[in-house]
Amino acid sequence: MEHLLIVNPVAGKGKTVKIIPDIKSIMEKHSLSYHMEITKAPKHATEIAREYVKKYRNLRVYAVGGDGTLNEVLQGVVGSDALLGNIPSGTGNDFLKSFTDETDPLAILSKIIKARPVPVDLCKMNDLYFLNIASAGFDADVVANTRYLKRLPLIKGKIAYIGGILLSLIRLNNFSATFYIDNEEIYMPRVLLSAFANGKYYGGGMKAVPSAVPDDGLIDVCLIEGIGRLKIFLFFPRFIKGKHVKMKEVSVRRCMSLRMVCSSPVHVNADGELFTLKEMNIEIIKKGINFLLP
Repeated sequence: MEHLLIVNPVAGKGKTVKIIPDIKSIMEKHSLSYHMEITKAPKHATEIAREYVKKYRNLRVYAVGGDGTLNEVLQGVVGSDALLGNIPSGTGNDFLKSFTDETDPLAILSKIIKARPVPVDLCKMNDLYFLNIASAGFDADVVANTRYLKRLPLIKGKIAYIGGILLSLIRLNNFSATFYIDNEEIYMPRVLLSAFANGKYYGGGMKAVPSAVPDDGLIDVCLIEGIGRLKIFLFFPRFIKGKHVKMKEVSVRRCMSLRMVCSSPVHVNADGELFTLKEMNIEIIKKGINFLLP
């Protein structure tokens, strides 16, 4: 059995780099044959994972970072017999929240190096795979605007995030779309946000789709009608806690496949990957990946 740790050195604002010696210590304490690779650029984790799954059988691959790192590693192991795990040292670490309250990355590593794999569902959006949640609308606009602001001098961290929210409110874009959910067609002239979920949480712990279960063979779809700026301030405190599903503007459905067609391109966020799309197709792949759970 070979173990591969793919480390994103910028994940967790430097926290990940600091735990590298502890990670090595745990692996050596258990006398495990392991390889550690440090990513050097975006998408490098995918390349590393693909290289190793071709080289080794009986491989356990650990994404050391947040949900974005996990997503990159996922793209490289899909279709192989490799086992996938996550050492959550990023800023969000949301996918694991659907399974455990444990947040300490070293405690999780100590558990999953011995864990038996559990098959969980996998989602495919166009040509991309994701494990947790894809969404379109206001939340993806916040991600896009935050990234834009981070490119400006002296704007970092929470300041950029708050600025991204404010900019998204100023430019509020309630988009129109038609959703084809299994055999049902739904036209919505104004959509604030739509989330397509395998897991419950995203955005650093927001309980976006409380009903989602990562191994039930279904995608949970949360559609939120367009609302005004003032009502958004009432909406998001409920959204964070998962209580928004009782609001009249919110509907939740479950399906095996769906298609979204928008009147114009919108921002889409899938496990940290940002896109601008006019149309997307999502399908569930039942038990599509063998995951190592703490």
